[in-house]
Amino acid sequence: MKVTMVDPPGGWKYGFPKPLPEPRPEPWNLTLWLLSEGYPEIELAKHGDFFPYLRQWEQEIE
Repeated sequence: MKVTMVDPPGGWKYGFPKPLPEPRPEPWNLTLWLLSEGYPEIELAKHGDFFPYLRQWEQEIE
């Protein structure tokens, strides 16, 4: 099974990278999901309305 992994800036400090949930709940909000997974609001605030980058890749898991 393939999952989409995400790794926000400095995410290693907060247990990232992590797989996005499948299926994604509706309505989907990446910011709220990051917060629910332990990414601090202060880190989100540093970047305003968008991240300078958000690494994403597909990975095969068993």
